[in-house]
Amino acid sequence: MAVDSTWAERALHHARYITTRIGPRGAATPAEKHAADYVQQQMQQLGLQQVRLESFTAPTYGWLAIAIAFSLAVWSAFLCWGTFYLTQTRIIGGVFGAVLSALALVIIYLEINLRDNPLRRLVARGRSHNAIGRQAPAGGAAQAKQHVVLVSHLDTPPAARPFKTPRRARLFRWVFIIGALSLFASVGLYLLGGLDIWEWAFVWAGVCSILQSLVIIQSLQADRGDFTPGANNNASGIGAVLTLAERVKIAPLRNTEVWFVCCGSHTTGNSGLRALLQQHGDELREAWFIGFEGVGVGKRLISIQREGWPGHWPGRSLHPALRDLLDRTRRENPALPIEPHATPRNTVVAAATRRGLKSLCLSVYADDNHLPYAYDRDDVVAHLQVEALDVAQAAGWELLQQIDRG
Repeated sequence: MAVDSTWAERALHHARYITTRIGPRGAATPAEKHAADYVQQQMQQLGLQQVRLESFTAPTYGWLAIAIAFSLAVWSAFLCWGTFYLTQTRIIGGVFGAVLSALALVIIYLEINLRDNPLRRLVARGRSHNAIGRQAPAGGAAQAKQHVVLVSHLDTPPAARPFKTPRRARLFRWVFIIGALSLFASVGLYLLGGLDIWEWAFVWAGVCSILQSLVIIQSLQADRGDFTPGANNNASGIGAVLTLAERVKIAPLRNTEVWFVCCGSHTTGNSGLRALLQQHGDELREAWFIGFEGVGVGKRLISIQREGWPGHWPGRSLHPALRDLLDRTRRENPALPIEPHATPRNTVVAAATRRGLKSLCLSVYADDNHLPYAYDRDDVVAHLQVEALDVAQAAGWELLQQIDRG
């Protein structure tokens, strides 16, 4: 399709400024705040309504809560054997082991489902921000029949070794899954040993703690590394949202109020969108969420149909209303091919998807099925492509029109 250089170049301008002038933007860092200030300034210059920064407390490490949760399970093995030798009874050690392993399971379940938990609040030590602006429909806010939220994220991930290649990322996931399954086994083994049903139960629970220790090691590695420059992931998404804001300001929708949100601390558990939903959940309960993540490199426009892992759990798949919207868009715009795809990562709209809201993430891929330069130190502005940004602009604009007419 032909490139609309005006809007694509505008998106590239924003992405270039954020990448080169601000640079790497770790979650809840001064650089992330600098990016939030830039987005707020651009929204104010466009004349959007109710432009503001909303602050919230967020973890500064994405995998720390997981590492601590598995540490509880490992410590349960030491407590189990310690109380056994001190008291010469199995039941006390078995209870300690089963309770701590079960507690670790609950925390991990809440973490991977992007739900609040006491451990997450304990490790939340940074101050992050969401940059928000709105544009009412042409007839004014009173004419708004629905809301659309265009979402991107401000922060960049660390260039961590476990995610450096797709093969390493797959290994990371399998080690995590095996470690999580070993927690279920640990609970049963501690109970069998504590009730004196099987004399080798505590020994095998200790073997499970070795598997859990591997998860701790790789979780700590996942938070290490210099933050990426974040040109594609996700200055390109910020550029897309700001440019669509400019287009909507020039030509407001008829029936739809549009929110433009650039979230902080996405890389630490989708914290920014979670904070937005916590503060505005009632107002946005029926809203459409369209996320832009990694839309600056490649030619294949991707709509994420299923995200996160395990991928077939409830709350991982696209809302039926979004499937209908995409089908209608494909039929009416054959020159704008949108490929369905699944990804093990949590996208920028993951928290909305987990809650069953109408949420969709758009990305642009190159020749493989992975987000280009997602965790790479080479995620620099020189790799961004006007053609990719144009595809994302065209898709975002058409989806807005379809929703408004819907």
